[in-house]
Amino acid sequence: MKTIITSVFTLISMSFAFAQTNIDLEYQIGNLNTSAVNQTGILNINYLDQKGNLNTAEIDQVGALNINYIETVGNNNSVDINQAGIGNNHKVTQLGNRNTAETTQAGTLNFTEQIQTGNRNDVSSEQSGKINTAFQSQTGASNVAWSIQDGNNNSISQLQLGDRNKGSGIQSGDGNVLTHEQNGDNNDAVNDQAGDNNIAASTQIGNYNITAGVQTGSGNEIYQNQTGNFNNAVDTQIGNGNYSLVNQTGDLQSHVGTQIGNNNLMTVNQSN
Repeated sequence: MKTIITSVFTLISMSFAFAQTNIDLEYQIGNLNTSAVNQTGILNINYLDQKGNLNTAEIDQVGALNINYIETVGNNNSVDINQAGIGNNHKVTQLGNRNTAETTQAGTLNFTEQIQTGNRNDVSSEQSGKINTAFQSQTGASNVAWSIQDGNNNSISQLQLGDRNKGSGIQSGDGNVLTHEQNGDNNDAVNDQAGDNNIAASTQIGNYNITAGVQTGSGNEIYQNQTGNFNNAVDTQIGNGNYSLVNQTGDLQSHVGTQIGNNNLMTVNQSN
């Protein structure tokens, strides 16, 4: 009887210990790759796959049920991931050389995915709050994309195809949506959203285009579309329910729009 009781307690102890186990799986193929992983909490999971030379990865997970997935193929790439909270999820894929990816997640159920294909690209995501999502994809060389989300249920998508494009987005509040699409070289997109349920979208096809959008309030919308080269569009919205649509086709178009108040409507079409 004592043997049976001892066996039962042993099984319970093993089950309890397993439930609190963090999981780390790592693969390194090549030369002089390095990784540093720190896991504190319950059932955090890290997967790391490095193929190539001189790649580095630093991962810190604090909390429970956080998941991190890293796949690096190439040389001299670096990844720095910090997760604190519950149920945060991160995935990064690097295919190329000298790419840099950084992510910080503090909160619950935040999600970030980063894809880098090419060389010398730089991407960064910071999330504080709940259920924020960020998707960042770079194909080319020397592109820069970064995002900051502070609040809940915010969404950012940044797509870069070409070389030396820059995209930056800040969201403070809840339910904000931001998209950047850059196809070409040397384009720049900047957005700042403060409030709730704002929408901003920038599409740039060509070279040396600039878009900027600032939204303070709730329910505002900015849409900026550029096809060509050396176009410039800047929109500022202060208030609620404002709408701005800007279409620029050709070269050297310029627009500056300001809306202060509520439920204002602006539509601009420029071409040559």
